[in-house]
Amino acid sequence: MAAIRASLQRELFQPDDERLMAVINVVKSGKKKKKDSTFLCLAVTTNQPITVRLYQVKSDKGDVFKKKSTWLLRQVRQVNGINPRKQTGEFELLIDKVFRWTATNVAEKDPFIKQLWKLSNRYLPVQKPEFVNVPIPEEEFSAEPTLTIVPGEDDSNGQPEDSLADYQPVSAKEEADFRRLLTRCNMTIGQADAFADQLSRELSVLDGANIQAIMGSEQAVLDLMNLIDASLEEADRLEAELVGFDQLLSHVRENVEMMEEKDSLSHVETNNRKKLMEHLRLMVAALELSAEDEKVLMEGRLADPASINRCTRAAQELQRCLQPKVPAGMNHMKAYKEQLARCQQLSDKFAEKFIAHITALFQNLIELREELPSGQWHNLALPKQSQRQHALLPFAELVMWIKLARPEVYKVAIDRYITYTKELYKRDLEQFFEQLKVELTQIGADRRSSAGGQSRIVHERSGSAGGLDLGASDHDSFVKLIETMLCEIEPVVSSEQKFCVRFFHISSDIMATLDTQSTGSADSGGSGHPVRHLEKQFNEQVRNILNQLFRPLDAHLRDFVENCEKINPVAVMILLVRLSKKVLSVQDAGSYIAVILGTLVVLVKRRFDLFMEQQVQSLSDVRLPKKTRVGVLDTLRRFRAVAMEAEGAFKDSERRADVDRWYPQLVNAVCQGIEKAAVDPHSKSPAAVVRFENYHQLYSDVSALKIACLENARKNIRKAYQDSMASYVKEYMGRPLERLQTYFDQVERCIQQGMKAEEVGYQQQFSKQELRRVISSYPGKEVKKGLDQLYRKVEKHLMDGSPLLQVVWRDMQDEFLQQLKHYDQLMGACYPNSKTDLEFSIQDVLQYFSEIAQQH
Repeated sequence: MAAIRASLQRELFQPDDERLMAVINVVKSGKKKKKDSTFLCLAVTTNQPITVRLYQVKSDKGDVFKKKSTWLLRQVRQVNGINPRKQTGEFELLIDKVFRWTATNVAEKDPFIKQLWKLSNRYLPVQKPEFVNVPIPEEEFSAEPTLTIVPGEDDSNGQPEDSLADYQPVSAKEEADFRRLLTRCNMTIGQADAFADQLSRELSVLDGANIQAIMGSEQAVLDLMNLIDASLEEADRLEAELVGFDQLLSHVRENVEMMEEKDSLSHVETNNRKKLMEHLRLMVAALELSAEDEKVLMEGRLADPASINRCTRAAQELQRCLQPKVPAGMNHMKAYKEQLARCQQLSDKFAEKFIAHITALFQNLIELREELPSGQWHNLALPKQSQRQHALLPFAELVMWIKLARPEVYKVAIDRYITYTKELYKRDLEQFFEQLKVELTQIGADRRSSAGGQSRIVHERSGSAGGLDLGASDHDSFVKLIETMLCEIEPVVSSEQKFCVRFFHISSDIMATLDTQSTGSADSGGSGHPVRHLEKQFNEQVRNILNQLFRPLDAHLRDFVENCEKINPVAVMILLVRLSKKVLSVQDAGSYIAVILGTLVVLVKRRFDLFMEQQVQSLSDVRLPKKTRVGVLDTLRRFRAVAMEAEGAFKDSERRADVDRWYPQLVNAVCQGIEKAAVDPHSKSPAAVVRFENYHQLYSDVSALKIACLENARKNIRKAYQDSMASYVKEYMGRPLERLQTYFDQVERCIQQGMKAEEVGYQQQFSKQELRRVISSYPGKEVKKGLDQLYRKVEKHLMDGSPLLQVVWRDMQDEFLQQLKHYDQLMGACYPNSKTDLEFSIQDVLQYFSEIAQQH
């Protein structure tokens, strides 16, 4: 440890002009000893003022020391030896936190703590660390150390640890000074004795000079002592004189203190009087109501605008008196309570007069009407209420006063307004929707008369097409009627909502709360949930009033939708589009009219989906009369009618996705109906004919509609049409040259079994003579006759005047020509150079088909 101590002093502390006083090798408690050593070092500075520091030093593998942490000794708050009765290396130092160390050598712990205690008592007059569980001898505590650090001084008690602690190696500066002294004396290190003798002689000379100087200044010292004695005598005289003055002033001090106390009390009294007068002035100003305002409120005249304004101003002054801002404690005064009771009594009387007047005004204004503007369609209009509302608005400020002063009277005012006004709107809405019903009935009558004049066939069953298509005039009439209904209802309801909000000040208290919470949330960084809650509360209050005023409106709107559906079910499409457009055009999504129309849109959307479900069911449910030729199904006409009406209603609409969702289902339903009709036992038409005739018509309809979402369905319909056409041609074209077809089928089987084509003619059953015999049974005249019979059969299968007849006939021609070409190929392969051909040529066949088509 001595070698480590010397290394630490030389490498770390001596360059910083510090002296190492104590060192201990430690590890952190609870951890294994690492390869790197840790030391706690106590060091003091060699320069004044002396400072004591505690270092944590670490050494790496190369025995290089490095200071890791540094603390001043006064930062150490407690030293805990853990257990003074047991030899243990653990101890704690409380600095900025608790450091728990374990000495690697238990014997080093106590000397280190003892040295720490010594330095604390020597250099820290205050803020000494507290030593706990430390076995320091009692004499150390009783004796106050006076040892100072002086280079070369020995400890008086001769203890080895003190000598070791006071040991100080020569610093570099001291060594340099010593060498300069040797140089000046012109001596070497070996002449130490001569150098010591010379120093002794020089010291004796200096001592003699000091003694002579002291003896020479003896007279000056005596003079100085005399002056000091004279000064002391003068000080005693002045002190005695001051004591006399103090005795004279002792009585005056008491009087002055009493006067100061009285003056202070006088100032306090004056300030209290001023404050009391100010408080009284504020209270009187807060509770004072002018005689003029009191007279206005007592009379309560509300007949003209000037009187209303005077009452409004007086009521606001009265409200100020009812909610006075007075200093704390003044509200317990009798005068305050009496004036407040008087104001409250005046408020009650005026509130009774006001509610009586406003109730009579509600009742009298019910019959007030605006003249309907001219030029409206069929004079269909909902009476506006602007004049009635304009007559009530001057009372809005008084309603605000009632809301603040008498909330129960405010609620009565709202209830009475609702009681009288709802009857007005009930009557107006009944008349308006009754006129709408008349107009709808007229549209239905015009439609029926138009259908009868054009000899239109109207099917009685629900799936018929006759009740689904709207003419251009009918469509325009429905659109115009719906737009008129919406344009009349929306301004009336919106105007009433704005009036109620303004007249009854519904938003005043909510907006005040909103401003308060917005300020609070801005300061605290809160979220916007309270704002949304207050907006919801505002909408609920408005909706509560308007629900009672317009209670019949929802039922009238539902009846209007049902009446439109009765006239024509497809009107629900127009309703859905127009209502949705109107809802989106409403600026305030939370307004009452937006909620009412939004609810109606949901209802109409359900009716629209129900209508489309019925159409899907109807289009897939095909029932044919017994033993009839099918032709083009009525479901295709119904599909076309529904699709055209939907395209007319939903073109460039925001609700386009609603109808696009149903188009594939409608087409699938039509296809299912076609398949049912094709296999129906009551049908006289072949299944393939039913399929290709109807698929062809459906393909034409879908192509004409140009609906993007049906593009894949259109391709599938075209494929179904082509497949059914090919199936019909193969089925009824059959085997027109049956014996010849049978002959060549046998030839093909032989070739497939491995016989060469040129060897077939050498077989007896396939000889050239046999081939010519089979060919001779089919002269051109017989072939033409068979084709004519086939044409008549196809004509009988198809509808009268069907455009598909020539298409089918052309496909049959192509099929027949392919068979003939196949026969020629087989004869060329199996009977080369036989010059055996059919009795008719391909040109003859083309002529047969052309002549038959022209004859019919």
